[in-house]
Amino acid sequence: MKILAIAILGLCGVFSRYYVGLLAARFLPMHFPIGTFVINAIGSFLIGVVYVVGIERAAWPASISVGLLVGFLGGFTTFSSFSLDSVKLIEQAEYLLGGLYFIGSPAVGFLAALAGVFLARRM
Repeated sequence: MKILAIAILGLCGVFSRYYVGLLAARFLPMHFPIGTFVINAIGSFLIGVVYVVGIERAAWPASISVGLLVGFLGGFTTFSSFSLDSVKLIEQAEYLLGGLYFIGSPAVGFLAALAGVFLARRM
């Protein structure tokens, strides 16, 4: 059951990542990988919520928690894209943007996950 949940929710995560990235780039056009940045922040927030509700509180079956954490969020979050975007900014001599992006993405991701855990524990 866990494998099926990972597969189905992973597919949903991949498509969600694609469309959220398109929307972010469309509505927030800039010379900055904003789509990846937004996706990482949303994914980090959601992983905090899913961890608390699904793992700490066991509010749903373990297969759903694994499906959401490994499948959906694994397909949705984009750390590998973050790494490549960082390299590309540096290669394009966008040192300030590259540095801000490289430092800002994990910092915002951490704060978003912290907020997700905090809010989920208070619900």
